[in-house]
Amino acid sequence: MSFNVSRVTWSTDWQPPAFVALNFNPNDEVLCGAAGAWKAANMGFFQEQQNFITADYVLAYLRAILPSNITQPDYYTLLHWYNDYIIKDMDEATRMPYPGSLLEKLSDFPLESCAADVCKSLDWTGDPDVSGRGMLITYYIASALATTYGCALAISNSGIFGQQYPASSKKAWLLSGFEESVSTFLDATLVFAASMLAAACFRLAQAFFQESDASNGHWMIYASIGSIYMSTFSSLLLLLLQLVARDVRRHWLRIVLWTLILLLGIANEVLFDCFFTRVKVYQLRDLIEEVWLSFCSPTALFAHGLTPTLRLGQILLILNAISYVVYRACRGKTGDTKRWMKLKAFWRRAKPYIQFLNATACCLLMWSMLGLFTYYRDLVNDAAGKDNQNSDWTFGQVLAVATWVPVLVEFATVLKYGPEEGLGKKISRKYAVVSNTTAVYSEKEVQYLRVETGLTAAERI
Repeated sequence: MSFNVSRVTWSTDWQPPAFVALNFNPNDEVLCGAAGAWKAANMGFFQEQQNFITADYVLAYLRAILPSNITQPDYYTLLHWYNDYIIKDMDEATRMPYPGSLLEKLSDFPLESCAADVCKSLDWTGDPDVSGRGMLITYYIASALATTYGCALAISNSGIFGQQYPASSKKAWLLSGFEESVSTFLDATLVFAASMLAAACFRLAQAFFQESDASNGHWMIYASIGSIYMSTFSSLLLLLLQLVARDVRRHWLRIVLWTLILLLGIANEVLFDCFFTRVKVYQLRDLIEEVWLSFCSPTALFAHGLTPTLRLGQILLILNAISYVVYRACRGKTGDTKRWMKLKAFWRRAKPYIQFLNATACCLLMWSMLGLFTYYRDLVNDAAGKDNQNSDWTFGQVLAVATWVPVLVEFATVLKYGPEEGLGKKISRKYAVVSNTTAVYSEKEVQYLRVETGLTAAERI
């Protein structure tokens, strides 16, 4: 570490004050600001990201520790003091200051007494692709829509409790808008969840392979946490809709996307666990990341807030996947025993309440995860300072917000024109949408229903 200064006449009149006279007051904001900037620059130097430390950081720190009642030296004298005396108290083999030296005090003071200022000077970039302002708006819009649709569909004619309303009533008119547009919302949520999980898989794989790289691995832990957490949150959005949206066609593409979502969720969890196992077992080789986690990151909230809710969300998704497979496997079976008939009768009575509790738990967990992530993001932003990129609104985030526009458009169209005309505008003029007023189906219609919804004619009646 050196400073090249030419044509300098060093002052011989100024003598550094005694060690005990230097100012290391942790309540001095000017001192802490200068110490934090110097420490962050020093870590960047040792991380091999920089070839030198800007003299301004050194000068500001040395000026701040000098007592105010002594003669202040010029810049070149301070640099001479630092370059030819202070940093000489370092073990060349270990690159560590000698115990009790001024260099040791200069190095330890920022993290011991001014850690917040060090955090603000670490040039922390964040992860706007997951935590950006546009993405946060997207999460809240999706959650509000899913909750609104969930409540409306639960009390609709075809909902969990099957409430009946006169066809001419305003309630029936409003609920029909939710019933007829939920298919579009479900498709949009499927694509959104699959995209989030695929992006999280790529990000976690990147973190796993870059963790030990000294120059490229910065901030991968924060990015990994946000990726797996919010991708799991997006799966809960989808699960809530699927629980309350009854008699919605199950196209093969939806089955494929659901399968892909489950596989990506499993892959993300494996990558996440492998990455953090490497971090714990081999420790962090990235000095800047290690300082961030030790002094800046809200690790307590991650351990006691984000991690438990993440696990609950994953457990809920797994339980629903298992229960669906078991339900589909047992659905076609018939039995004439009294025990089997009692079991089927019990299931018919209990099914609405189980679905309601399942959907309620999913909704509460979804909002809890969103609230915790917002709080976690705000704490990180406060620690990182104003210049971080964690809240930037990028071009891709605008597209993410626009994901939900077709849902609102279709909902408004159905309300304005009615289901027949509103949905009819989406298909070719060769076909027309007509209201289904009968519960009796032809054999061809029954076959269609079995393919698309898995329901028999008897179950539809």
